[in-house]
Amino acid sequence: MRWGRSIAIILILVVILTVAVWRLRHAEEGGTGGTPGPVAKVKTAPIRQGVMTENITAYGSVIPAPGALQTVSVPFESQVMQIMVSSGQKVSKGNDLLEIKPSPDAALQLEQAAQAYDLARQSLQFMERKFELKLATNDQVLQAQQALQQAQLRLESMKKRGVGAPRIIHADVGGLIKKVFAQEGAIVPAGNPLLEIVAQNRLEVRLGVEPDDINRVAPNQSVSLTRVNVPAAPAVTGHIRKVSYGVDPATRLVDVFVTLPTGAEFLLGESTSGEITVATVQGLIVPHSAVLPEGQGYSLFTIKDNRAVKHLVQVGLRNDREVEIKGGDLQAGEPVVVLGNYELKDGMAVKVEATP
Repeated sequence: MRWGRSIAIILILVVILTVAVWRLRHAEEGGTGGTPGPVAKVKTAPIRQGVMTENITAYGSVIPAPGALQTVSVPFESQVMQIMVSSGQKVSKGNDLLEIKPSPDAALQLEQAAQAYDLARQSLQFMERKFELKLATNDQVLQAQQALQQAQLRLESMKKRGVGAPRIIHADVGGLIKKVFAQEGAIVPAGNPLLEIVAQNRLEVRLGVEPDDINRVAPNQSVSLTRVNVPAAPAVTGHIRKVSYGVDPATRLVDVFVTLPTGAEFLLGESTSGEITVATVQGLIVPHSAVLPEGQGYSLFTIKDNRAVKHLVQVGLRNDREVEIKGGDLQAGEPVVVLGNYELKDGMAVKVEATP
């Protein structure tokens, strides 16, 4: 009996000790006062001290800069005999562009002007002979002289404008053929464009900015420009030349014109995106997901001794990725919860998962 009673006492002590160890272990993992509690799995990121920017993203295309577009035309009706370039082609100064000749009507006008000049010259000679014979007055001679001058001016004007034999038009500047308007064999009226050339290295970017943001951009602001269809190409930095301050009726956006740096390999007409920095601050910065709404303000959680610590904070500048925070006795380098924070309460036990 004594032996059996001793065994029973030993078994009871083992059970009591096992329960005590179990409660102590769970109290260390998240319980309070020896009572087990929930353990939240979270991921963290360090609070950083640094510079943060707010950017506006705008999209647009590459266009000729002011004064860069040269229109090629001739001041008389002409016929296009041969076109030697095409749209998008690079040309150097002096390159052949196209060959033209006067249209049949222009050639006829030149012939008539030459005939009118010969006739006026003959009329003056005849009138001068009559004057010598006292068969004509001074006024008649003067009228004949004026008629000859007018005929001569008309003929010289047509010759100066190039009405005559076929000729080849050359490029006055090096650049890019923007558009060819003419077609071979076509009759082109006087002054109508034959083609357009954009002078070399004279391109800029036109971006469309939302009207709500227009008061945050201004001339000389820097813009990081990228080629939409060439994502591997490095971004280049341009500067705002002009803000239009008028809404484009087609896009409902405000046009912002950005100069391209010398040597930028952008193509005329290609799609472009621009990042415009509108604000910059220096302070404590956390990922956007770390900040939670808290009544009329905000809060976040840091980790200390495997427990969540709640902080009420103020939010400053923000962008799509990060937020500037103030208050809460926070320090750079502290781990702030970025995932799993919606489940947390102040003092709650946590287990930090490794960030891949």
